[in-house]
Amino acid sequence: MKKNTVSLLFLLLFPLFFLSCSVRKFAQSKADETNIASIKFLSEYVIPHNVDYDQTIIGGLSGIDYDKKKDQYYVISDDPSARSPARFYTARIFISNYKIDSIGFTKVTDLLQPNGKPYPKYGTDRSVKPDAESIRYNPIEHNFLWSSEGERRFKVGDTTIVQPTLTFMNAQGQFLDTIPLPSGFHFSKRDKGLRKNAVFEGLSYANNYKTLFVSLEEPRYEDSEKASFGFSGALTRILKFDVKSKKNVAQYAYNLDPLPVKPAIDMDWNVNGISEILALGDDKLLVMERAWAKGNDDHSFIKVYIVDTKVAENEIDNPSFKANPPKVLKKKLLFDFDSLNRHIDNFEGITFGPVLPNGHKSLIFCVDDNFSEMQVQQFFLFEVVEK
Repeated sequence: MKKNTVSLLFLLLFPLFFLSCSVRKFAQSKADETNIASIKFLSEYVIPHNVDYDQTIIGGLSGIDYDKKKDQYYVISDDPSARSPARFYTARIFISNYKIDSIGFTKVTDLLQPNGKPYPKYGTDRSVKPDAESIRYNPIEHNFLWSSEGERRFKVGDTTIVQPTLTFMNAQGQFLDTIPLPSGFHFSKRDKGLRKNAVFEGLSYANNYKTLFVSLEEPRYEDSEKASFGFSGALTRILKFDVKSKKNVAQYAYNLDPLPVKPAIDMDWNVNGISEILALGDDKLLVMERAWAKGNDDHSFIKVYIVDTKVAENEIDNPSFKANPPKVLKKKLLFDFDSLNRHIDNFEGITFGPVLPNGHKSLIFCVDDNFSEMQVQQFFLFEVVEK
């Protein structure tokens, strides 16, 4: 009789257990979504130029991600092993009274090649070039993903092609695997495929780390001309990957803004493109556009938009936006950094940070100083106001 009673109790509680698990899983999924109404600037923190840490120069900080469990950040440098070995840093950002009080670097980790060795000093081996632009941490797999823009250079007696990469590594910087690049996302000796220095600037995981979004900074040759002053037709792409299979499952057309000012000097570096992305849930993304035009006092023009890929057209089978005009993502302006009325430099990284004392999420931006005395390495702290 007692055995039957226990069995009956198990049968009654069994469905409730799974219902409870489903509710918790749904609640967690909904909690991970961020319905942003606005963001509010709180503070700025500047790291002095050419600070030395563990025999490396802190500079060129191009990507940032937050490890919530350990309350620490991973910040990657785009140094191609020119000043110090290609690397990423572990750091603490101390926030007090809604301001960044200080930033402390606690570790530096070399980015390692598939052969287990650090990348050679820049210029000594033209077959490799790490040009790190973004880093994301996966707390489920305890590994990292970083993007490299590679190299495409054609000069008399100096022709170099190093393909861009999306690389998985462990906490020690050791190579684990790469994501195969889709057709049309390689460098070529012709004006075909990817443009130089305009590749994978943005990464963001979504859907509990089952999905990966990757943004292309500027248009491929087949898709459109580069953004320029007075030209509003520049079209780049945001790619979606299934993390487990590493398969590219979707591509979305993103319409870049024109250059906001006319360059004083016409040159290749006049640019507007996607500098970084950050998932707000399974389908929505923050997209940071960064524009710069020669002759404007090294002032960058930064705008942050929200897009929803769920209501967008999958353009994965469209090989050329020039030949087949796509349906573009609808974007909504969230924040224009010109509204801060202060010096805005080379913004490259975005991550959510810790929850603030008022219960609101924080948002942290990092700025790449390009190792230049004329530029500033900044961190910006914002408060997220949700709907």
